[in-house]
Amino acid sequence: MSKSVLTSLLLTAVICGCGRTLAPPEPVYPVTGVVTYKGQPVVGADLTFFNAEKKRSAFGRTNDRGEYKLTTFSANDGAVEGRSIMVVTKYVPPQVTAPEPDIESEAYQPPGYGVQTPVKSPALKSEVPARYADQATSGLIAVVTKEGPNKVDVELAD
Repeated sequence: MSKSVLTSLLLTAVICGCGRTLAPPEPVYPVTGVVTYKGQPVVGADLTFFNAEKKRSAFGRTNDRGEYKLTTFSANDGAVEGRSIMVVTKYVPPQVTAPEPDIESEAYQPPGYGVQTPVKSPALKSEVPARYADQATSGLIAVVTKEGPNKVDVELAD
């Protein structure tokens, strides 16, 4: 390989930025807080901060102490600056239904035999008031600033 070809390849790699990581499209700032309901931490709640102006959302989940950290582009990096509407959800997993009888059991009915009742999925039950799951009704607003500290504690009420 000639010296000029090698130089051209190296120059192209430098110009293209080979090997460098891309920065997020806009800066984000750390956001933390605690979610409580009836004075108790809400464990396993999902939070979403919707910033309509910047068309960007941040997400988080509470730990066993009700604490959360938000993520926008990478784990726990925070949220974009500005006003966000918050939603908080916490659903109870549906009850497990009784297992079907074993194929050797007298109670077993093959598919398509006899009267079949459609299987209906159980509705999810919320452990926090349902209004907090909707941007239009949550009433929760957070303002993220670059100066910080962006600690947004949330006390949910009935």
